[in-house]
Formats: sequence, structure tokens, C-alpha cells
Amino acid sequence: MLNRLEILTQRVGGSNELIDQWLHARKELLVSYCTLVGLKPNKEKHTPLNEKALDNFCHNLVDYLSAGHFHLYHRIVEEVDGAQGAVSQAAARIYPALEANTEAIMAFHDSYTETEFEDDDVFAFNYALSDIGEALDARFELEDQLIALAFDRKIVPLPPVANDAALVRPA
Repeated sequence: MLNRLEILTQRVGGSNELIDQWLHARKELLVSYCTLVGLKPNKEKHTPLNEKALDNFCHNLVDYLSAGHFHLYHRIVEEVDGAQGAVSQAAARIYPALEANTEAIMAFHDSYTETEFEDDDVFAFNYALSDIGEALDARFELEDQLIALAFDRKIVPLPPVANDAALVRPA
């Protein structure tokens, strides 16, 4: 996910302040996720839960989701609609999928914020971390489609790039 974000940032970074802020927030979220799951070389298999990292991740998660739903998505969809004069079918398909994804991610947040962990909860929590990672990956793909839609509609300029396969385009 971090590699894909880096490629996307190289491709679209600097062309729109709103998109730059969005990608920066995504990087902060991913870094906090990696810290939480302990993605480090030679990590012990059974390390204790870092509750500070969990709190930080949950905080970044809510901030990221809120910024997307209450500011970024609507603004991009409005700009796409303004450029097209009608609601884009791609934007209309992406937005409900993002809302469903938000519900799944918020279920994790609600289950694991301010929760006392017992030894029996560790395995369930590890599975939940894997599930949230997959949900975030799916979300980022949808958001990348929304960014691509904005660039395709010439709402924000897209710098030329040699490797176009890195950015997922809407169907």
C-alpha cells in the first residue's frame, strides 16, 4: 500500500493542493497502521499490544475517513458534476462503495477503541488487523479511482508519467 501511494504521489503530487493533503493524510494513516501491526524486520511473533499505537491509528483512521466523506469526496464529485453538467456514472458507483467500506472500517474502530484486552482477545484482534488492512487497501483503490476520475475530467491537471499502469482507472 505504501509503494502504491508513493507511485500515485509521484504521479499526481503538486498538481492540486486538495489531492496533496489527501495523499499526505493517507500516508500518515498507513504509517500508523504499520506501527500498530509492527511491520518491522526480525519482529518477534508474539509482541504485546502497543495501546498507544492503537489509539494513534484509531485517531488517524477517524480523521482520514471524516476528511474524505465530509470534504474531499463531495468536492471532487461536485467538480466532476460541474465539468460534466451531469452526475458521473463512475462517481455515482464509487461513492456508495466508499460508504459501505466506511461502515466496515468504523466497526473495527468501535470495537477496539478504549477496550481492555485480555490474552484471549489477541488472536481475534490480529485477525481484525488483517481485515482492516484489506478494507483500507480496497478503500485506497476506490479513492484512486476517484482521483483518476478527477484527472480524466480535467478538473485538476495530470502530469505526464512514463508508467501509466500504476494508477487504477475507473471502468
